[in-house]
Amino acid sequence: MKYNILHITPDFNYACGRSYYVYLLSKYLSKKNNVFVVTNGGDSLERLEEKKIEYRVIKSLKSKNPLTIARNIKKIRSFIIDNNIRIVHTHHRLTEILALQAIKKIKKNKPSSVFTSLSIVKRKYNIEYRSDMIIAVSISVKKMLLNKFSLNKDKITLINNFTDTDEIHDLEIISPRFRQHGKYFIVLAIGRFHKDKDFETLLKALNLLKRENIGLILVGEGNNDIDYRRYIAKKDLNVDIIVPQKNLLRYFLVADICVLPSTRDPFPNFMLQSGLHRVPFIGADVDGIGELIKDSVNGLLFKAGSEQELAGKIMKFKNDKSFAETCAVNLHKDVVNYYTQEFIIPQIEQLYKSLVQR
Repeated sequence: MKYNILHITPDFNYACGRSYYVYLLSKYLSKKNNVFVVTNGGDSLERLEEKKIEYRVIKSLKSKNPLTIARNIKKIRSFIIDNNIRIVHTHHRLTEILALQAIKKIKKNKPSSVFTSLSIVKRKYNIEYRSDMIIAVSISVKKMLLNKFSLNKDKITLINNFTDTDEIHDLEIISPRFRQHGKYFIVLAIGRFHKDKDFETLLKALNLLKRENIGLILVGEGNNDIDYRRYIAKKDLNVDIIVPQKNLLRYFLVADICVLPSTRDPFPNFMLQSGLHRVPFIGADVDGIGELIKDSVNGLLFKAGSEQELAGKIMKFKNDKSFAETCAVNLHKDVVNYYTQEFIIPQIEQLYKSLVQR
């Protein structure tokens, strides 16, 4: 059965993992359903346009002004009614509140509500996570919902974050991966420039390895940008900072390893993309990273915040390319077998079906 599905999410940007998640849901769910997106804008709306996903921009979507909130609820309610929406799927706590208030004001044919919890959060407002069903993208997120927010376990379903096999290039399939592309051993890191991603620890690790001809490609943007640039200049590190963009394949093709030093991370897409592109992965042993990465099996783990241990792990891959390739191949198998659209989208569709048929 075809459903009319509305996704609501703010800040639809290339640097935002939540936006990428919503884009993938929209891309694949639209093959069998009518999919709509409401957002406040962003630099990656072209992704929706390319897939002919209908979207509406409400620029004030994140406003906390009471009058603006009331107007936004009215706009969302009208959108739901006008498009006969059966599933409202939100991906941010504020948009969930707006959506649920909009649904509450609908008298006939109320849609079902779904919320995806993509983050490990600290603040508790006691008005969030009230949708009919909550998707936890990792075991760590599910534990947070149960222990911190005391949600009913029957309202939570575990459906992992995922990546897209369409992003695998033909060259990665038909050609062996030879990364002898220059004198530098290339580290790739992608994510928001935010304290939770802790790229400071990665930069400090590179400073310890200055004699090892290691270069870093750091893709992202955020509040810590200036601090990173100052440290890089002060320590004279070989780092290229790249703004977020649509196609990151070129960076995965030249990378020797991927590194994610987060202090908390629910189930990062960069980790999944590293496996998808068969690049050896090193991550901090936190949350969802530790759920997927088994040390010395499909990647390497280090204690979060320890630049010394991270430096040692980088050298372990650098000095043993055969071991690094084995870990990369194992992670690739894990990702393509369990964490792509082919495995995840049917679970989302089944969840929708179960809600509509209640």
